[in-house]
Amino acid sequence: MIEFERDRPIWIQVAETLTERIESGQYPPRHLIPSEVQMVQEFGIARGTARKVVAYLREQGVVYTVPQIGSFVSPARTPTDEKD
Repeated sequence: MIEFERDRPIWIQVAETLTERIESGQYPPRHLIPSEVQMVQEFGIARGTARKVVAYLREQGVVYTVPQIGSFVSPARTPTDEKD
């Protein structure tokens, strides 16, 4: 379990941790990120907080969710995508 900073919302800190893992390649494109239950267990957060993390990452385009399956790392953007 990570130690959270008191002056910042926990859900932001968890989202940052997952984003760092994605950027480092620990969670490559199209791979599942931890489920809500796994986040509850790993980070010691409430399930509602885990949902907020996933919703935020989805809004940022970092992950996409497949109903009844889970949330996956969004495909890597190519230089061509960035020009559009």
